[in-house]
Amino acid sequence: MPELRHLRYAVAVAEELNFTRAAAREGVSQQVLSAQIRQLEEELGVRLFDRSTREVRVTDAGAAVAERGRALLREVEGLWEDVRRHGTGQAGVLRLGFSRSAAFDTAPRLVAAMADAHPDVRIEVSELPSPDLPQALRDGRIDVALARWTADTEGLFVQELGRHASGIVLRADDPLADRAELELGELAGRPFLLHERAALPARYDAVLAACAAAGFTPRIVTPRLPFDPTFADVAEGRGVLPASASVRASLPLGLHWVALAGDVLQQRIDVMWSPAHAAPARDAFLAVARALPWPVLAPTTRATMPGDGGASNPGESKPR
Repeated sequence: MPELRHLRYAVAVAEELNFTRAAAREGVSQQVLSAQIRQLEEELGVRLFDRSTREVRVTDAGAAVAERGRALLREVEGLWEDVRRHGTGQAGVLRLGFSRSAAFDTAPRLVAAMADAHPDVRIEVSELPSPDLPQALRDGRIDVALARWTADTEGLFVQELGRHASGIVLRADDPLADRAELELGELAGRPFLLHERAALPARYDAVLAACAAAGFTPRIVTPRLPFDPTFADVAEGRGVLPASASVRASLPLGLHWVALAGDVLQQRIDVMWSPAHAAPARDAFLAVARALPWPVLAPTTRATMPGDGGASNPGESKPR
């Protein structure tokens, strides 16, 4: 079977109609080029070129090789370029996992930035409960996860991108709604809307710990829906909702978000991935994520950020 370089040499001779120029174009000596063309003709059993001391003419067989060969060489060059792009993360598939809380701001922002930077990477998104994200990474079902309040990080790399301030979602007619910020203790006696602990243990425990530090035990009310973008429970007066600053732009009319004073319940914005699985598109995604501007607030204490592994500086990554 003739080799690809034989085909490239034959196309060069057919286009240049001169062995010396064709050899210079291919970066080989004329003797090497002539020998390779003779070898190709012997393997095919046909003459591709008629040579004389004055000219080189392409035979019918040589014209067929040149015509089909150009298209084949372009196809091969495209294949190698496509392989390189996949290997460097410029093309391919990225499987991104995130919980519903990240859908307000973080996930849309990152997906849009990745699409702009690497339009040939197809992004497949999976919305998963936060406790399921670490195992999905270990199993290789997703390449990277946007994580919040995740304590299970064994065997994974975690990088903090930034921190969202925390606050409380209130009805607009609430006496505290017009405040720039409030102390958590001012909410003593108010019902707190929190999903059951199993849904997100780290966040549930952090809210109760913060309330205890403020001198009260909250009365917990379970939201009616696992995810409600209308915040109907707050609008109906069933309770107040602890939430990060990322929800502000999504609040319907009639509701306000008020910041909590200090660093209470700050929410880290983390990306997680497994070093056991290679994924060039993931590495390109991480570079895009690191380049974006993120809110940087004061580091929270270990009590308010369980499972943080001791990483307190935005951008620091650690295997856990």
